[in-house]
Amino acid sequence: MSDTAVSLLTAPGSAAIATVEVRGPRAWDLAKRLFTPAGRPLPESPDVGRFWFGTLGSDEVVLAVTAADAVEVHCHGGLRVVRWVIEQFTADAAEERTLRPSDEGFELLQRAPALRTASILLDQLNGAFALEVQQILRLLETNPDSAKEPLRRLAELGDTVGRHLVEPWKVVIAGPPNVGKSSLVNALAGYQRSVVSDVAGTTRDVVGVRVAFDGWPVELIDTAGLREAEGLEAEGIERAEREATAADLVVWLMDFSDPNPVWGPETIPRTRLVGCVTKSDLPGQWNLGDWGDAWGMPLVSSATGDVSGLVHALVNRLVPAVPKPGEAVPFTPRLIELVEAAHAAPAEAARLLREALSTAE
Repeated sequence: MSDTAVSLLTAPGSAAIATVEVRGPRAWDLAKRLFTPAGRPLPESPDVGRFWFGTLGSDEVVLAVTAADAVEVHCHGGLRVVRWVIEQFTADAAEERTLRPSDEGFELLQRAPALRTASILLDQLNGAFALEVQQILRLLETNPDSAKEPLRRLAELGDTVGRHLVEPWKVVIAGPPNVGKSSLVNALAGYQRSVVSDVAGTTRDVVGVRVAFDGWPVELIDTAGLREAEGLEAEGIERAEREATAADLVVWLMDFSDPNPVWGPETIPRTRLVGCVTKSDLPGQWNLGDWGDAWGMPLVSSATGDVSGLVHALVNRLVPAVPKPGEAVPFTPRLIELVEAAHAAPAEAARLLREALSTAE
């Protein structure tokens, strides 16, 4: 088995343009040997993000460096041309590998709610996940210690990103009555999704709205103000508490214009709590420094539309590990499960990753 693979990334069949990827430790050396740039010679080492126009044999192509160990050849999409390009690399010791994305992956791509997550899924369907698993398997055979970090990274991205390529993160907006929950949801959504009123207890049910923050899908959940109540309002508060328990994050609002602000209840785990100070356009009735928990919270104003600080804080908490362009991400629940199990059980890692590779194809 060669340590460097050549694969057709675009769909098989005639087309105007086709993309052939070469990935592995010898990708750049093979490209330098086979490709002739139209201008200056290629550098000794790959420069990620650069591309060159030139020829491969007698055919004009574009060579692009997509990673330290990967290049793409963009050529005419005719069947014979594509086959000829691939054979230039296989004749020079690269191994051809056919990428066959799973039907489940295509179904997920159709349901992707945001361009960013669709792009990540498309990378996986074009072989990013399969090629990374193959690379880790080779490392497990030759140098198991060097496989630990890429396997850890793959498991991390599966847990933080892979679970939400289609299903949004759930973020509950919570706090006492009249702190500005519904107004904030409307400001974040960009339109009036929730009814706003000065009357405490107006929101008696859970109201959800889907948005995208920095390209990541998020469902905002407006809830009833948490306080002692009876009747329909009490039912709404009970629903709010259930949503807060199940949410990925809970944004707890504190009113800057209220001289007696209320901090989040102990029932909400601090690991899932994000504090936020509302009504920052009004005169402040308390000092942030007087509240240890409030220090460093984003300040927002639904009246002026200034909510960028909260959006930034949410993205940092929801996606602490952002995949690079073209990076591998486990993209189905089963793949995430297998990769996490492989990371947790090094002795079984090779077997579990082979099963993941089979599942992804």
